[in-house]
Amino acid sequence: MLEVKNVSVNIGGKEIVRDISFSAGKFENIALVGTNGAGKTTLLRALSSLLEHSGEVTVSGADVSSLSEKEKAKLISFVPQGAEITGDFEVRRFLELARYPYRKPWEKFSDRDFAAINEAAELTDTAKFMDRKTGTLSGGEMQRVLIAGAIAQESSVLFLDEPLTYLDPVQRIIVSEIIRKVAKTGRLVLTVTHEINEALVFSDRILAMKAGTLVFDGTPRLFLESGVLSGLFDCDFVTFGNTPDGRDLVFPSRKEIRDH
Repeated sequence: MLEVKNVSVNIGGKEIVRDISFSAGKFENIALVGTNGAGKTTLLRALSSLLEHSGEVTVSGADVSSLSEKEKAKLISFVPQGAEITGDFEVRRFLELARYPYRKPWEKFSDRDFAAINEAAELTDTAKFMDRKTGTLSGGEMQRVLIAGAIAQESSVLFLDEPLTYLDPVQRIIVSEIIRKVAKTGRLVLTVTHEINEALVFSDRILAMKAGTLVFDGTPRLFLESGVLSGLFDCDFVTFGNTPDGRDLVFPSRKEIRDH
């Protein structure tokens, strides 16, 4: 579905992303991890054709950079870091706006539009506050609504930039579970995150970046066994337990944190 070939991004004469290639398909829930400044967000924006880049990005064979905004929106949904819904209107109205790639101005909503909106609300457990004003939402509720909008857009690929930022531990689990459910519907979800344990527990695959390059692509278990995690952050990590399904959890070893 998603093919990334030799993508590089140069900003102000500095190469932020260098020669990245990978492919991904339906039903995949992928976490993109790395230090601050590694180029994760820049890569996500380039894949969404929001930044100029060299190389090629295709979705289902279509060159993303050559598509109109509406055609692109049918293939890719992008929820940026720290996104907010401007204006104080009902959640239902926000999800209706997400149907813009399929509608003409002032056109009535179709059965397909309502089905997509209902699916989005069900997957994100936001149906219960569809009639609430967006200004009344908590941080966790807002993030779920933003993801619901991406789902209602009916694109096959979702790019989420740090959707767990500022959320409490319970809300992080709720949102991570939602992301996993979305991937199980047949969509591809690629999430930038600094939450290593959530990446280890909820994702099927981890991509890791350092200094603009892709240094790892594999399963969460292989990510730990390979030692890549310590190399990414220049810090040793200890395993302190695991989840009921046997996934390890990690924490940086304070006495082994190297000079930063």
